[in-house]
Amino acid sequence: MSENIPAVQQFETLLQGNHVAPDSLARMLQELAYQDYGLFFTNLSKVPKDLLAEVILALPLSLFKEAVSMLPHKKLADVISYLESDKATDFIQRLERVEPQVREAIYPLLHPKQQEQISRLSQYRSDEAGAYMQTELLWATTGEHIAEIKEKLKVFKKHKAEMPLIKLFVTDKEGHLVATVHFSDLLLFEDEKTLAEVIDALPSHKSLSVRDHTLITEVTKLFREFDLAMVAVVDSENRLQGCIVFDDIYDLIFAEEEAQAFKMSGTKQEAEEESLLSAQRHRLKWIFINLGAILIAASVVNFFRETIEQLVALAVLMPVIAALGGNVGNQAVTVTVRRLALGETSWQYAKEILSKEIYIGVINGVIIGLIVGTVAYFWFQIPMLGVVIGLAIIINLSIAGLLGSLLPLTFKHFDIDPAIASPLLLTTATDAIGFFVFLGLAKIMLF
Repeated sequence: MSENIPAVQQFETLLQGNHVAPDSLARMLQELAYQDYGLFFTNLSKVPKDLLAEVILALPLSLFKEAVSMLPHKKLADVISYLESDKATDFIQRLERVEPQVREAIYPLLHPKQQEQISRLSQYRSDEAGAYMQTELLWATTGEHIAEIKEKLKVFKKHKAEMPLIKLFVTDKEGHLVATVHFSDLLLFEDEKTLAEVIDALPSHKSLSVRDHTLITEVTKLFREFDLAMVAVVDSENRLQGCIVFDDIYDLIFAEEEAQAFKMSGTKQEAEEESLLSAQRHRLKWIFINLGAILIAASVVNFFRETIEQLVALAVLMPVIAALGGNVGNQAVTVTVRRLALGETSWQYAKEILSKEIYIGVINGVIIGLIVGTVAYFWFQIPMLGVVIGLAIIINLSIAGLLGSLLPLTFKHFDIDPAIASPLLLTTATDAIGFFVFLGLAKIMLF
């Protein structure tokens, strides 16, 4: 138990800090759970109730399930009340997946207003802007005076101290978004001025907003392009519904990149977090699929068995062909999948992307082909073997670059997740084509 003391002390240090980050606490709790489940529950109980729900939400799925099962229903409902509307919705939806009985028990215990917010946000699809917006925001109508806004601001900060206050959203009497005003701009005007007068006096007050059914990928691009801290969310009639802040977009980008890394490695985040058995089963499925792909490449090698038997050097150099092709293909896949995920490219730009990857593949193929060809010549003292391996590398690297960008673009075009399908087919294709080209050229040029 003594080796666990530093981890516990580190957790307590985090709790005592001026700015307590829920994600950091969740990571420390996860580490403690791996060491001792008793320590996990003991230290979870030390988390202040205003942070507890956010910390639990940041835990992996298996620990989330353990935590919500341990807490009394009334306390769980109480700590959820501290969450912003979007995170409270995430919490309830996660509960629905892992502990539906707990969800049914605590939902009636939530404040009616929070129930209404959760019900409203749950109607949006997970890829829509509305699913990520907060309904807690400071807004006012054009007829209100600066003095009234100051009073609203005091009340808002008193009840929502953790909420960022960057802009004031201004609407008409019907709730249609008219403008956004930075709070720093309001300091320039006297208390008797109305917001309508403030808006007229400001050089720029146009509100940048997104529709609630806009794809969240488009919203992410907007945040990147304009370096936004916050954006208003409106409905089809331009009525203010909520806002999306940068923190939520940052979390989304991080989650997408993490999920993408899991997919490209043939694993699944949910399976890895759920249990040891689920992780093992999911990985085994992809190992079987990879085994089938390897057997395809092996059948190509078997087709040239007689050629290899005549020159053992071919067998020595075959791993070089496979490794280089796989490396170039994976570079192209990674770049293309990332650009697709960020919405930076699409099928309509396929010609430019493919031309670029082929060009890079040819240039790098020539350079690497010359080096490997020279090494092969001095190694085996067979001049034509150097020519064969050099040509094979040029052809294979060009094809690998082509396939590495073509496969993700094609899968995305047909609404298939490119992060899952591309790496598997790429490995099979680059190995099979690389062996076929190398051994085919050897059979023609050496025998």
